[in-house]
Amino acid sequence: MRGDGMKEIFEYIEQHHDAYLEELFTFLRCKSISTRDEGVKECAELLAGIMEKSKIKASIYPTDRHPIVYGERIEDETLPTMLVYGHYDVQPPEPLGEWESEPFEPTIRDGKIFCRGVSDDKSQLFTHIKAAQAWAEVKGRLPVNIKYLFEGEEEIGSPDLLPFVESHKELLKCDVCFYSDSHYHESGRPQINLGVKGLCYVEITLREAETDLHSMMATCIQNPAWRMVKLLNTMRDAEGNITIDGFYDDVRPLNQLEIDAVSKIPSDNEVLKKQYGVDHFIKGRKSDNFYYNLIFEPTCNIAGISSGFTGNGSKTVLPREAVVKIDMRLVPGQTPDKIYETLRRHLDNHGFEDAQLKHYGMVTPSRTPVDHPYVEVAAQALREGFHEEPVIFPGIGGVAPDFVFTGHLGVPSIVIPYAAADQKNHAPNESMVLDGFFKGIRTSAALPYYLARKICAVDL
Repeated sequence: MRGDGMKEIFEYIEQHHDAYLEELFTFLRCKSISTRDEGVKECAELLAGIMEKSKIKASIYPTDRHPIVYGERIEDETLPTMLVYGHYDVQPPEPLGEWESEPFEPTIRDGKIFCRGVSDDKSQLFTHIKAAQAWAEVKGRLPVNIKYLFEGEEEIGSPDLLPFVESHKELLKCDVCFYSDSHYHESGRPQINLGVKGLCYVEITLREAETDLHSMMATCIQNPAWRMVKLLNTMRDAEGNITIDGFYDDVRPLNQLEIDAVSKIPSDNEVLKKQYGVDHFIKGRKSDNFYYNLIFEPTCNIAGISSGFTGNGSKTVLPREAVVKIDMRLVPGQTPDKIYETLRRHLDNHGFEDAQLKHYGMVTPSRTPVDHPYVEVAAQALREGFHEEPVIFPGIGGVAPDFVFTGHLGVPSIVIPYAAADQKNHAPNESMVLDGFFKGIRTSAALPYYLARKICAVDL
């Protein structure tokens, strides 16, 4: 049961809904498109100002690309410390013609806020700022110390996050990392995510002639597009198994707690198929369970392929090159560097020594144990915030810089999403459900309360 202090804090949050929206909308209007360095620095400065106004000491740290905004509320060095991660950069809004309202003008329709970056990740990190402010205004202090790490490069792979963390380990010293990103379960129940997949993103290029040629030369000169088809067929079999030599060698065996957790995830294939606009799901390597495959199976996906003439009409041409982009999502045990080397060796062994191979992104997979005691802290906070029992995900199919916290800071990392499953992040008409936003502030306020109770074993 919560103490009287939480009741007062929740009442304060309820009374400030309009003020929260007004301040959030100012934040959302500030463009911060990291892929083209548009408005990122200005947004970092705005965010630091919002934090200061919310009684959080804030600093801006420059990096080789976009700034990191750091904040802290240090109440007592002897208290437990939680780190809140988030990112203030957003994806480009294109295609602009598919938006029903201006992408950087927040608009409320049907109980949702529509704006680029509203769910990914501006309103979700904003909930943690406002939660701390509610504690400070009502109680004068927080029951734990909180540090905030907000980066401006997540949408370009967080290239400067790890170097920053490595050089500021003492500054970021903490007991646990919480962050809010992604979405909760499609049923509407809140969700806890305990890990992410890694990533090895590569581009493979095959070339033959110096220029595109007339297609009559196809009897005499090799077509790199046909070679690329042959190459791709060495990487995956007809059943969908990845046949890159050694690809599965380091996949960590699952434990029973992880398997049990997935079996408890509510799953309705018909609802899911409708959500994704497909009529069937492919069979997995070991299971037909949608969530088992999403969470536990590595992937080798063709993200894009191009060669020759792809415009309207016809053009008889023998292309000079074929290019394919492959993203491989990795699970615990696998490392992106080793998978890259494994792929290079596979290509060489199958007669494609001339294939040019380069990588665009490398992320290490990460996992926090299902039975970690801080998982229950997150669950208790969600019960307070959403009045529902959360669904526990041992991991998700997406990629995030989670290993920076579990692997380099050495702390558990727990993701608590506040956006709905239909958020359309990275797409036109990105949205955040108002109900999820306000319940997110409540949940974020309950987190330090239950963390203090767990570690300090006192009733607040």
